[in-house]
Amino acid sequence: MVTTSPRVTCPAACLLRKSSGTDAAGGCYAEHGFLGGFIWTKLDRLEPGQTFKAGQMRVYDLPQLLAVIRELPDATLWRHNQAGDLFSIDQETIDEETLAEIVSANRGRSGFTYTHYDVLSNAHNRRVIRQANENGFTVNLSANNLDEADSLADLRIGPVAVVLPAQQRANVTTASGRKVIICPAIKHPGMTCATCGICSKHREAIVGLPAVGAGATRAEQAVIAA
Repeated sequence: MVTTSPRVTCPAACLLRKSSGTDAAGGCYAEHGFLGGFIWTKLDRLEPGQTFKAGQMRVYDLPQLLAVIRELPDATLWRHNQAGDLFSIDQETIDEETLAEIVSANRGRSGFTYTHYDVLSNAHNRRVIRQANENGFTVNLSANNLDEADSLADLRIGPVAVVLPAQQRANVTTASGRKVIICPAIKHPGMTCATCGICSKHREAIVGLPAVGAGATRAEQAVIAA
């Protein structure tokens, strides 16, 4: 199972937002292709209960989503937010209650997600992400470059994933000596998030995500500029 959340859930500080005002604006992979051009845009315009793509896709509110998660068989691997981020009322601070409800519904299952919310200077975000990871819902901290990946890993509140230049296909190490493993779904033909599962695990290694799609150049600018 994969979920998608509206653009309004993305943190205002993310360099890859269309409205970030940086050279990397619009570099988010989710802004492009069928995901960005259709699914994400449709989701932004619809209300819970409505459907699109000839009824194949349905918009859920939080209680409905929690019910679906609870119905998943034990140990099910599922990905929260292929686009979008954790819920927040101000695009700066993660909503603790909403995240806690998702963590509770996920108990016994293998849900995972990524977040670009600030954890380096926001103590609240650090705390709720640590709690989520300690209670079985894996929140990967998203870094814009290798130096930031080291800073996030130093917090020891959750696993880390990092944006890399599009041409990067070999594993690398950070300045602090941490191993960065290129996303297996990118490196190995036929591998997908559903068959890999590395991002659902608590790990020392950082997962490297080479920029892909039409936004690759702008995403690489974020890697250089951040």
